[in-house]
Amino acid sequence: MADRPERVRHCAHPSCVLWFHDTSRNGTRRWCSMDACGNRAKAGRHYARTRGRD
Repeated sequence: MADRPERVRHCAHPSCVLWFHDTSRNGTRRWCSMDACGNRAKAGRHYARTRGRD
């Protein structure tokens, strides 16, 4: 981490307080964990898109 301090980021989920070290190849990771924050964000967007459909 000392050699790439710009890769230390705050999680993109509004209610998450965690920071993480982005180890992705292109440096575009957004979530501290895809299992928790990333999944909640994606599920929320899906629910919003499909809410009015029958």
